[in-house]
Amino acid sequence: MSAYAGHIAKLQEKTQVVASEDILSDNGVLIAKSGTKINEKTCQNILKFKLLKPLEDSIFIANQLNPKSIFEQIIDRVNRDSYLKALNSRLGNTKILQACCLNLKKYPLLLQKLTVLDMELTDIFHQSLISGYFAYLCGIIEKRAQHKIEENFLAGIIHDIGLLHIDRYILSKQETLTAEEWKKIQSHPVIAYEILKRIPKFPPTVAKAVLEHHENLDGSGYPRAKTAHDISSLGQLINVLDNVIVVYNKKFKPLKHSLHDVIPIIQINMHSYFPNIVSIVFQLLRQVPLSPVKESDCSILNHLIEHVQEQQHYINKITKTIQNTNDNIGFTHNKKPIYSIQNIAINILVIINSAGLYEENLNWKEQLNNNEDQQALYSEVEDTRLIQEEIIYQLQAYQKATNVFINQNPDDHLSLHLTSAVDAFAKTARPPTPESLKNYWATLAS
Repeated sequence: MSAYAGHIAKLQEKTQVVASEDILSDNGVLIAKSGTKINEKTCQNILKFKLLKPLEDSIFIANQLNPKSIFEQIIDRVNRDSYLKALNSRLGNTKILQACCLNLKKYPLLLQKLTVLDMELTDIFHQSLISGYFAYLCGIIEKRAQHKIEENFLAGIIHDIGLLHIDRYILSKQETLTAEEWKKIQSHPVIAYEILKRIPKFPPTVAKAVLEHHENLDGSGYPRAKTAHDISSLGQLINVLDNVIVVYNKKFKPLKHSLHDVIPIIQINMHSYFPNIVSIVFQLLRQVPLSPVKESDCSILNHLIEHVQEQQHYINKITKTIQNTNDNIGFTHNKKPIYSIQNIAINILVIINSAGLYEENLNWKEQLNNNEDQQALYSEVEDTRLIQEEIIYQLQAYQKATNVFINQNPDDHLSLHLTSAVDAFAKTARPPTPESLKNYWATLAS
């Protein structure tokens, strides 16, 4: 059963799903009558045949999302977060946002996809709501026309619908993805683009942005490793906002950091984005209040310093190997996938250099022993740790891209060079997080 059909079948546990019309095979044979309940058993039977129309075009979901319910969910998500609530009070315009939501009424298939996303992949749906919300605010900042703000919002809220067509096991997997699994994840923008292309009168600028929302200026993104001249501004906007939301939700919000604090993470990645797009996003983030100054538990500062120093040692060891791999391969091979991998490595080195992350610069123990301002020292060490987390995320992207190339090109002589980098990841374990830090962060999160 396909991933999307699997989601449809599971909806029967939460709401009613029925055939909205007769479901026919490609040669006109009736498979399921209009009104038939769609559950796992009927799905399996239907999908034994090649269908005249995609299954999603022939079903009705009870309690499906509509423009009003989507607007209400966005406002609810915003009001749950004090920083988003403050942002909304400064920039929000209820009438414009309502019009953006109402625009979704033109696209019943997308309302269906968003409904399934809400019920089956709830966290991704909530991220999509905020992506659409941020994109609409960026349109207000730019003083764009209403229809352009609606395009911003539409691209933001639907950009991840392709994930509904990826195996649930892959999306929820905690272990390292295999090369084949990562390749499937990378296909989700293409899947979404193909869905959007068959919707009558759908804005081509939005479809293109959805296709490009993981592309970077230097060719290090996916699915097509596009470079600056091939990427649209809207695609870049959704890319940056997607990264802001993920970093905030996973790294900053649990530690009670403000959304404003994401700015340095975007700054160290500026070489990957259009400067004008980053400028718009910064204008958005600077409207958010700063994190309140609060006393941190400096009794765990020593553990934090040791952990950051150990992580930097790990980062330096891996980056030395990938830098040597870049040098050994050279830049005259004319192979786009290899350039993409090399550019990820260059990005990592640029971040390390621009942030001054060298082990000799992280000698905080002397300051700790000299009884300097421990609160300021804690903030400095914690900021360094957050930058390290971004570098490690980039290292993981390098590892995935390398594994995909080797898997697809086992006999290519360049795969031999890349294998040394793969071996470095396998042989170099990331240092574990001390229990004292885990417990402290859990306390903050609660």
